[in-house]
Amino acid sequence: MKARDRDRDDGLKLRRRFSRRAVLVGAGQAGLFGLLLWRLRQLQILDTSEYRLLSDENRMTMQLVAPARGAIYDHLGRLIAEDRENFRILVIPAYCKDLKATLAAVSRIVPIAAVDKDRVMRAARRQSGYFPVLVTEGLTWRQFTLLSLLAPQFPGVRTDRATYRHYSHASSMAHVVGYVGMAGKAEVDEDPMMRVPGFRTGKAGIEKGFDRALRGQPGTVKYEVDAHGRVIRELGATPSVRGKDMALTIDQELQTIALKRIEGLRVASIVVLDAVTGAIRVMASFPTFDPNEVAFKVNLERWKELARDKDHPLENRALRGVYPPGSTFKVVTALAGLSAGVITPEERMTCPGFYMFGRHRFRCWKRHGGGIDVHQAIKQSCDFYFYETVKRLGIDRLAVMGRELGLGQSHELGFGGQKQGIMPDVAWKRAALGQPWYPGETISCGIGQGYVAATPLQLAVVSARIATGRAVLPHLIAKAEGEAEPALLNIDPVHLELVRAGMVAVVNEPGGTAVRSALTIPDMQMAGKTGTSQVISAKNRGFLKGWDGETHALFIAYAPVGAPRYAAACVVEHGGGGSRAAAPVVRDVMTEILLRDPAAKPGLAAGNQADDSASIAAVEPAQ
Repeated sequence: MKARDRDRDDGLKLRRRFSRRAVLVGAGQAGLFGLLLWRLRQLQILDTSEYRLLSDENRMTMQLVAPARGAIYDHLGRLIAEDRENFRILVIPAYCKDLKATLAAVSRIVPIAAVDKDRVMRAARRQSGYFPVLVTEGLTWRQFTLLSLLAPQFPGVRTDRATYRHYSHASSMAHVVGYVGMAGKAEVDEDPMMRVPGFRTGKAGIEKGFDRALRGQPGTVKYEVDAHGRVIRELGATPSVRGKDMALTIDQELQTIALKRIEGLRVASIVVLDAVTGAIRVMASFPTFDPNEVAFKVNLERWKELARDKDHPLENRALRGVYPPGSTFKVVTALAGLSAGVITPEERMTCPGFYMFGRHRFRCWKRHGGGIDVHQAIKQSCDFYFYETVKRLGIDRLAVMGRELGLGQSHELGFGGQKQGIMPDVAWKRAALGQPWYPGETISCGIGQGYVAATPLQLAVVSARIATGRAVLPHLIAKAEGEAEPALLNIDPVHLELVRAGMVAVVNEPGGTAVRSALTIPDMQMAGKTGTSQVISAKNRGFLKGWDGETHALFIAYAPVGAPRYAAACVVEHGGGGSRAAAPVVRDVMTEILLRDPAAKPGLAAGNQADDSASIAAVEPAQ
């Protein structure tokens, strides 16, 4: 009996214990279920807009479409740079079972260089496998159509139509227009468009300075993708906006003629300005290069050859070549002396063939005898006269005149790389070298040696300002109609006329240093000034020999004398005398310009949108 009661009590206790567990478990389940319902409410009702947006972002992807680049014309509407159709191959690595095998199979139809295969393999490892990678470009129509037909046999491979940059009259315009190239590592993070396969950006010249205006605005294509990033369908697209066209002030035909004229001189440059407006008609530099070789399907060996060439063909010497101006600078010294009153038109000096300053003997290139006034000093390029003038003047007053005429400063052309040159004074030497100015240094500066240095563009500006008496500013982009006339220089017109007369005598009077380079055009004269600058100094004497030790040849000019329209400057590196090497170049180019007189021709041909007075190209340069 007792055992039965004990079993009954144990059973009751067990049932009560089980009921308590069931209640606890049920309560726990109810709590979890309630928590789940609360979370579902939050996700589905309260936060629905936020998660719908995130879901759409995962479901949709956006790809940029590169725009067509704006064309570049010369000032008469002749095409210089344009985009042309480019057939190419892209690959999406994620769709390829074996990327290396796929590339090998495609290369049996379209040759793919080993370097391109390596580049594709590296890109596939570095970025998302669903991001397209450029394999090769520049396919022929036959290759393009054949591969398009066989594309289904190569998973992940697709053909594509894009554009590439083509340059007309490439070698003559290379240093002005520049070229485009693939974006560098630093540029890729600046703009998402740089990641578009095969996209190119400006690397030099106008292409670089006005890159943002020329490249336009990208379009977009929206795709729906699955969880693995595979494209399911296209959802829509916005078209890209073509870049702005640009018109330059350069005359392409004259540029080609000028380049051919200096081709045999090894290293030379010439600049010709419209002396009235400042428009640059010619800016040629030799040696040069073909930008088509470095802008599209680049041959690395050819690029290395250009980069390592000791004559630096990639360098635009018209803007970046810095030279002692030599005797071309004497017109600056003459104007400074006349303006300061340290010389007068009537004063005459006797040149013994040298000038003594303290114990140092400064030589004159030849003995000129007595009766040398400012007119004869410019005409015969007498060093003695200008040694004495600058001694009386001092370096600071000389520097003021040099800067008034455009030396020691860069000019706004829209792209970088331009050298500023040096127009020294006492403060400049203290700031640049931490040294005091010595009086003997002033003597050398008076004839364009010592610390004085200028670019061919700056020398052309000097000539244009003397010719017109106005602060002419050079420019390469066609400007809008009705632009204000340059301001008058702070120089006495009488002094300017005295210097002009001396420059006329240099070319047109017996005894002038450039009489052999006078124009042969009837009733038309050119004024100029020769220059020969030394490259050998006390520091490098004995190291520079042969061609490297020869003097630079320079010549500045303007024409016609009666109504100046064009100003020019030519520098022939290690060319010897300015009258022998540089003056004939300017004479020939100036003759061609005056006979053609492009300033009298109309602007861009019908159908284009710009000319010199109504520009399609008044855009802001890239910073």
